[in-house]
Amino acid sequence: MIELACPESCQYLHDARAQVSEREGNLRTNDEAFALLARGNDERALPVHLMIEDAIVKAHRGIDGEQVRDIKNAEILESIENAIKNLQIEESGLIYEQRSSSRRIEEVSRRIRAGIDELSERIPAEFRPRRSDVIKILNVERAAVELHIRRGEEDDSYLRHISLFLPWPEEKTHPLII
Repeated sequence: MIELACPESCQYLHDARAQVSEREGNLRTNDEAFALLARGNDERALPVHLMIEDAIVKAHRGIDGEQVRDIKNAEILESIENAIKNLQIEESGLIYEQRSSSRRIEEVSRRIRAGIDELSERIPAEFRPRRSDVIKILNVERAAVELHIRRGEEDDSYLRHISLFLPWPEEKTHPLII
């Protein structure tokens, strides 16, 4: 799902999702730092988690904007940290934007923040998470990326994980083999 626009009907995709979900769930449950941060997330957190992951994957795939090819775990981590800093600055009332020296990190961070703003507009006020809640959710995402880094797997293991669960646009999933 990182490079190939695999259709949702693909049995290999279903098998991969099942295997990865079980493995990732076990690893996250056994990691005390991640479990501590994730504790307390409620049903309001799920759309924000999905939006963050969607922004990262769309940036990598070049959907709705500039493509950030081959993004690594460390860059995703910096992008999330940059988004957190900007939300904290915004919450304090200052009008200032923390910039990254990397265009790639800046692009992913910008997409995350744009996704948060778009999600806030779509969700009714009574169900909308506060900025402080969004920052907590971003910290959980940061912990998930750090978990992938600590495991010492491939540099793109977090991207590979979240890409499996975010389908390509329908027009990209037409048969790839002729």
